[in-house]
Amino acid sequence: MNEKEKDNELQEKSISFGGRFWIDRNSQIFLGPGRIELLEQIDSGNSIAEAARQLGMGYKTAWDMLNEMNSLADEPLVISTKGGRRGGGTVITEHGKKMITAFRQIEGEYQTMLMALEQRHPELSQWQKMRQRLQLRTSARNQLFCKIQALEKKGHYIMATLDLGEQQYLQAILTQNSIDEMGLSIGRQVIALLKAPMVSLSTTHNEQKQMLEGVLQEVDADEAGGAELTVLLKSGQNMIAITNNANDAPPCGSNVYVVVDPRQVILATL
Repeated sequence: MNEKEKDNELQEKSISFGGRFWIDRNSQIFLGPGRIELLEQIDSGNSIAEAARQLGMGYKTAWDMLNEMNSLADEPLVISTKGGRRGGGTVITEHGKKMITAFRQIEGEYQTMLMALEQRHPELSQWQKMRQRLQLRTSARNQLFCKIQALEKKGHYIMATLDLGEQQYLQAILTQNSIDEMGLSIGRQVIALLKAPMVSLSTTHNEQKQMLEGVLQEVDADEAGGAELTVLLKSGQNMIAITNNANDAPPCGSNVYVVVDPRQVILATL
């Protein structure tokens, strides 16, 4: 496909607004899509362990989320019970059920607002075209939309902490010159780019390495015996890794950790 054909194809694509929202309390995330899904899983009768498995997160992550929600709420959203017909466990309180209902209602209104914006601002199709062209022209398979949460000076470089959403963070090493030229600052929306061969997977967590938790969604083997691995992160974004031996890949559905070297992360702005 030549450049003209690419442009024509992009022009035919219609713009659509999309987004996710969170409810903060005391400057901390209180409720978000992932947290509500966790509450809904437990409300449907699943244990914390089963709910965590269904959502592709670790047990400790789910437990910490529930504790944090309870600490921020006026009343507990979940409680532990002992005995009874179901043998005890973690259950959603009436207040928790009200929070689930309220969040889903607000979420519906939020999507309605996005649809209205889409109809009122058709001129933004040019912005969509630019974004799609960026995706077509970069050789980096991994493009993570994120927000700069912190910029910390570390000797001759700056360590940028990037918020991917759902309490998942990525760090990148930058120079002061890059920050100045790109106009980077805390709160700025950026795209983190990583080439797939620079990303590896692990089934165990290592505190000494930068790791992003997720679930292995797909193993696409090639004729040479290697494979392209697709991982769904907790934040809802996908990452691609490359392995030279498809037989070494964990089964699809496994909880995995994407290993990322902060030196390999490149930032882009729109």
